[in-house]
Amino acid sequence: MQSILKKQSLILTLLITGFVTLESNAQIQEIDSLENLLRQHVQKDTIRVNLLNETAYKFYTINIDKTLKYAEEAEKLADKLSFAKGKAESLKLIGIYYYMKSDYPKALEYYKKALKIAEGLGDKSGISKCLNNIGVVYKFQGDYPKALGYYQKSLKIAEGLGDKSGISKCFNNIGVIYKYQGDYPKALEYCQKSLKIAEGLGDKSGISQFFNNVGVIYEYQGDYPKALEYYQKSLKMKEGLGDKNGISKSYGNIGNIYKNQGDYPKALEYFKKALKISIETGNKSIETGCYIELGLLYLKQKKTKEAHNYSKKAYIMAEEIGVAKFLKESSEILAKSSESLGLYKEAYKYYVVFKTMNDSLYNEERIKKIASLEYQYKYEKEKQVIELEQQKKDAVRAEEEKQQKTIKNLFIVGFILMALLVLVMLRGFLQKRKANLILSTQKEEIEKQNIEIQNQAEELETKNKKLKELNATKDKFFSIIAHDLKSPFNTLLGFSNLLLKKHKNFDEGQQEKYLKIIDDSLIKAYKLLENLLTWSQSQTGRIKFSPVKTNIKTLINEIILLLTEATRNKNIKLLVNIENNLFVYADKNMIGTVIRNLISNAIKFTPKDGEISINARLTPGENEQNFTQISVKDNGVGIEKEIQTKLFNISKNTSTKGTEDEAGTGLGLILCKEFVEKHGGKIWVKSETGKGSSFFFTIPFKPINSDNNRKTR
Repeated sequence: MQSILKKQSLILTLLITGFVTLESNAQIQEIDSLENLLRQHVQKDTIRVNLLNETAYKFYTINIDKTLKYAEEAEKLADKLSFAKGKAESLKLIGIYYYMKSDYPKALEYYKKALKIAEGLGDKSGISKCLNNIGVVYKFQGDYPKALGYYQKSLKIAEGLGDKSGISKCFNNIGVIYKYQGDYPKALEYCQKSLKIAEGLGDKSGISQFFNNVGVIYEYQGDYPKALEYYQKSLKMKEGLGDKNGISKSYGNIGNIYKNQGDYPKALEYFKKALKISIETGNKSIETGCYIELGLLYLKQKKTKEAHNYSKKAYIMAEEIGVAKFLKESSEILAKSSESLGLYKEAYKYYVVFKTMNDSLYNEERIKKIASLEYQYKYEKEKQVIELEQQKKDAVRAEEEKQQKTIKNLFIVGFILMALLVLVMLRGFLQKRKANLILSTQKEEIEKQNIEIQNQAEELETKNKKLKELNATKDKFFSIIAHDLKSPFNTLLGFSNLLLKKHKNFDEGQQEKYLKIIDDSLIKAYKLLENLLTWSQSQTGRIKFSPVKTNIKTLINEIILLLTEATRNKNIKLLVNIENNLFVYADKNMIGTVIRNLISNAIKFTPKDGEISINARLTPGENEQNFTQISVKDNGVGIEKEIQTKLFNISKNTSTKGTEDEAGTGLGLILCKEFVEKHGGKIWVKSETGKGSSFFFTIPFKPINSDNNRKTR
């Protein structure tokens, strides 16, 4: 089980390392790309200045010495070109170099030069960044009130610009100041504000800085497990960003936690990691600090030789970079380790240095505290002066407002009096106008009523006309039905009566002949009644319109099966030219009725041994709507021009006999028209006497709402 867990842990570590390596490689590739651009762009212009500054900035977390190299070249070229903005940026980057080297006076000098140029350009973003950088230097010098003042100025400008990244950095730095002043709740409050913005921007650098600062707060409070948790979070993000200086600092912070917890081997491990990276990046400040911590850890473990070696390296580097704090700490370890090694003369020498530096730093600290108090006093005094000035301004403003109020009141009284006078004058005018308006309104109402009466009369006339047309249609319809329905029933009555009375006198052949006549008459009567019933249901709205996706070829084949007997009797050939996968959205019963009627008519008017073809194809329509066009073509007797215009009109009797004297009513085509139009389609005919007829109708390819196409009756 332990073996499996170890393997899983190893795989997870390799994955994380892989992701970190990818991000680091991306950063290195970006720097390589910038350096290639610099090699290609040798022209001494503002583009090169910007490239130099961007390259210098990319190097500051990896190799601070290269930052200085590129920034100084940019500063010289910008000065030569009188490119103020480029020069301000390069001065700021040189300031960052000296800040990283712990040369705070030099860093301040360059930051203030950059600030002056930014102010001259009116570059508010640049001003905000310079103020923030100056605040950072004062923070490391221990002048917290002054640092806080610069951060607040920077924050105000960043808020005015809506610069969320700048606001986040200021919140973070203000939180650090409160941390150093021991106000941990306030420190956490500002750090949380910074984190919220950094997360919104996806600013990994800002988030990692938040984790680091919260770790420091917990460390100051003595909560080492919590501090360690946040340092490790910060380290993970710094590794992802490839920020070597940040990684080195995180290792140092984690080492410090293990040192405070008494876990010296673990502390040594992390300080050695921090030392290795600081040597790679050339960050002598972090390198010196690591030597001091390693010397102190070996001294605590009674390993005096190692303690002496590391503290000696620290002392030499402290002299080189001129940091008094490092000289004090390294000389103290050197004095103690030299004494343990029996090097008393050397021990005395370093003890004197330690004592001197300690007293000097103590005095410097006292001076700083006094200066801090003086600054705080000045700050409070200036604040009081500003408040008094504001009170005076408020008093003057209140007096001015009082006078303005009096003038305003007098103006209002005068205005009211004038308004009353105007109202009295207007009253008479308005009364007269009101009377005119009443008369005008009454006149308009009378005219309106006349128009309404006229419209009603026209509407009544239209309705009467329609009623007459409907009555005429009804009369024509019943005339057709009375004539065509009466004929088959006369035949039925005649032959049935004949068979009933004289069936004994007829042989089987004659009986079969008369029964066939009766059967044909019954079929015709049934078809007529069926069409009549369907038409009646359509007119009264009792047929439900239910369109579904239907395979048109399958539907036509089903109908042809029902008409097999009729085609066989006349030896008519039916040809179906339709693709297998052609679908329509239609009410299957309605469209079936249309197709059945059209094929039946074609059979009726096609002579024996004739031919009927049924075709269907897609055809474009209006408003991006496609249609399926279906046609039934025969080579029968054809239709005269005069009759073609009456085929789909119920008020015209167009019934004719077929090639075998088949009777009809003309009602089938009326139903076809009704059902096709219900689908939003059209039906028409093309015919020439003696050459046959072609009936066409269309159905929309997509479903439609039948209510839009339903006729009002």
